Amino acid sequence: MSSMGSSVEQMTQAHLRNVQQLAVFYTGNNNIYAINIAKVKAFIIQEEVTITETPKSSNIIAGIATIRGEPITLINLDNWLGLSALTTEEYKLIIFCEFNHKKVGFLIKDMLDIVEKTTEDLRHTEEQNSKITYTTYVKVHDKEQLCTVFNAEQLLKDIGWTDDGSEALEKYVDKPLASSKVILAAEDSGVAREILIKFFEKAQLKYEVYKNGGDLIDRLSEISPADVALVITDIEMPGTDGYQVASHIKGSAALSHIPIIVNSSMTTEAVRNKMAVIGVDDFIGKTDIAALYTATKNLIIP
Repeated sequence: MSSMGSSVEQMTQAHLRNVQQLAVFYTGNNNIYAINIAKVKAFIIQEEVTITETPKSSNIIAGIATIRGEPITLINLDNWLGLSALTTEEYKLIIFCEFNHKKVGFLIKDMLDIVEKTTEDLRHTEEQNSKITYTTYVKVHDKEQLCTVFNAEQLLKDIGWTDDGSEALEKYVDKPLASSKVILAAEDSGVAREILIKFFEKAQLKYEVYKNGGDLIDRLSEISPADVALVITDIEMPGTDGYQVASHIKGSAALSHIPIIVNSSMTTEAVRNKMAVIGVDDFIGKTDIAALYTATKNLIIP
């Protein structure tokens, strides 16, 4: 397991081949779920850490674990997903993750595999279930099995770590950022799309929001580049992801002048560095209204 954890950084190079790498695992009742490897900092054996139970208002929070010398909130995914849960001691592993600048541990029954999937292999299902980002199929014991990638943004919202952005909008968006040009945004998470739209409305900006990168790229082929003020893109999207969106824009002589803000929950330094190599202009954590306002103000083409 330690060798798996030490190779996480190497595995996150998958974007160079336009694939996503998923850490596939069993929940407590042997359902197959996954998380993008770029959000994973380490795989921890549950017995090797000290877990402290804390007062909590929800059974989603399993307690606090001391990981790498710092207290990390433990999440019982089974309880959040509405599945049959085990006791904390029955979970074999903790997936230690960082996303949206939050560090959190997920209790899982066992690891299955780390698999590569092209973005075309991923099926978006958030409209049917807000806790699911997309589904795909993985091979388990020589048989194709359904694998579900859970929606990290929805989880953070459900445990009260993020909100709808209303308070932050009132606090940080203190004056309009009016522009005669349009901002194009790609975001597959309904939670994050709603916040983006509220931000654009509050800042009095012209905008178009798409549910995936492919639709945004298609729009760029229709609109004059001179009419685009800014592109804002998520990274983790089915079909065409943010790496491909950024590479398409910055690799085109006609489009490369358009500023790009990456708005992603994948906030590890490794991911930020990869986007910097592509040439994006700024990188902010998803739903960070203060950073989004500052970056937009600095980069928007009037």
